[in-house]
Amino acid sequence: MVSVLMGCAVTTKSIYPGTGITFDLSEDGVQILGKVIACQGGYCINDETGRAEWPLSLVTPPPASTYQAALRKKAAKIYNVPEGQIILGEIDVGFYTEIVGTIRGWTATSIVGRKMIKSFIDNN
Repeated sequence: MVSVLMGCAVTTKSIYPGTGITFDLSEDGVQILGKVIACQGGYCINDETGRAEWPLSLVTPPPASTYQAALRKKAAKIYNVPEGQIILGEIDVGFYTEIVGTIRGWTATSIVGRKMIKSFIDNN
């Protein structure tokens, strides 16, 4: 007898605030850098190794700070900007789940900006 186990990737989306009580992308002194995508778990290719990651096995979605930190870290690396200067817009998160609800992976997308230092703005 042969048994085949197949996973089902049901994608659901959620919207999270960028960073809570921080600058907004539309405020003065924020330079828009572009769109950043971060992921973790199943269906995610690791940026450093180039290999697929192991699937997660979560019953509930991670807190918003997980997506914020991952996006901020990736944006800092891509745009060569200190993480403390990265401003996130609204975060769109997609979850890869099984029919029973187990979360196997997530992908977060956000437009990011850079909070410009006042002395830098005054000189340009």
